[in-house]
Amino acid sequence: MIRVLIADDEKIVRMGLVSCMPWAEFGMTVAGEANNGENALQFMESNEVDLLFTDLSMPVMSGIELMREVILRFPHVKIVVLTLHQDFEYIQEALRLGAIDYVSKTQLEKENFHDVLGRISEIMKKRETTGLASSKESLVNKSGLVLYCMKSAEEPANHDIPLKGAEETDFGVWYWNDYTEQDLAGLREWAESRMAAHRENWAIVCISGFGKMDKRQWLQLVKSYQKMDLFYTFDPSNPYIHVLADTVSHENEVSFLKLNEVKEKWLTGDWINNEEYFILLKEELKGLRLPPIRLTRIIYSMTDEWNRIYKEILPQPIETDDFLTSWHQLEEWLSQVRVMIKGISDTPAFSEEIQESIRKALVLMQEMLSESLSAGDAARLVNMSSSYFSICFKEIVGKTYSEHLRDLRMKRAKELVRTTSKPIHWIAEQVGYQDEKYFSRLFRDQTGCLPSEYRQRKRRVKVE
Repeated sequence: MIRVLIADDEKIVRMGLVSCMPWAEFGMTVAGEANNGENALQFMESNEVDLLFTDLSMPVMSGIELMREVILRFPHVKIVVLTLHQDFEYIQEALRLGAIDYVSKTQLEKENFHDVLGRISEIMKKRETTGLASSKESLVNKSGLVLYCMKSAEEPANHDIPLKGAEETDFGVWYWNDYTEQDLAGLREWAESRMAAHRENWAIVCISGFGKMDKRQWLQLVKSYQKMDLFYTFDPSNPYIHVLADTVSHENEVSFLKLNEVKEKWLTGDWINNEEYFILLKEELKGLRLPPIRLTRIIYSMTDEWNRIYKEILPQPIETDDFLTSWHQLEEWLSQVRVMIKGISDTPAFSEEIQESIRKALVLMQEMLSESLSAGDAARLVNMSSSYFSICFKEIVGKTYSEHLRDLRMKRAKELVRTTSKPIHWIAEQVGYQDEKYFSRLFRDQTGCLPSEYRQRKRRVKVE
């Protein structure tokens, strides 16, 4: 007898299915009911269940969440989805997870009950007799082993992969669907020895929990994992990774505003002396699950900003790796950047709090370039006395506050004169000078010519 569990938050639906379905006619019996996924799991822990009917939209634990738990904890249980028309995208997700069929609540009529159970019974019989294998294009196991070569853009050399029967699905990617624990141990040993002897990284990924999947779907899964999750999960200290098929990510949409918000936090400098905040920012950045290419662009952008902000006190520009292979590599690089910026002014004469205040002042000077920000104003904003701020600023930066502010303004002014056609008085205001004549005089002292002459010279050079 096939024991059935019905999980639906609507009592009237449960009652209708229990009383109206011709269960006995197809060798079935209703073993129990549950009004949410959590209660369904509790029932299954203490009662035998062979077939689960589950709604997708339930409180506490949804049908999709319930399915994932059942596949892991009760893999022998077959699942049928109860749904509405508007749940079509969830139906696709449920079928991908392994549901054998779905039943539309809106079309359930008394005369269809027999057809519904007949169809489900037939599917279960076929599953029992044919198992998972159906053709050469189908996978025969519930798990697959994938080997990823994680070298940068270089082509991997010819490698003597220790497992026979490997299929290379893509450049530097091999997989097996027929292997033993001994095979896996041998592959791990081989990968670890390669990583120790050569400048290359290897990831061994076991993907399980996908049920029946044709070859095209499997290869797409392997590619999706490589595109998104592999970057975030790989750790060179342990090349073996085990994942469930339904946890493989798809590209995550992150708004421009959210990215700007995260980027601004990295540009404030608060993370340099605050270890807990540094860890928090790393977790937030990792949590965005950006595609590696997009994440790399964000890192390049932040590096340019750090070099601009700390240019005067960095012994050399911060450089980024040309090719990031993993989050682990990026995390190490961020730690190195933190040490580099933190250490540039580490002298016994100044505490971490003082150094952090000066770094904040440098950021403020960049952000408020068009405003009249005196040394006293900056000192108040970073909670320091004016006189002590001036002393610390000169010792740490190597210039007085006024000298550094003037250099910043002139650098920005030259950029605006060279790249725009805006009038000189507008440019003067953009860099914090309300008096055009005074600005022009300072500009001439810095460059040897007036702003208008500087613009003409640069344009003439460009034309020539």
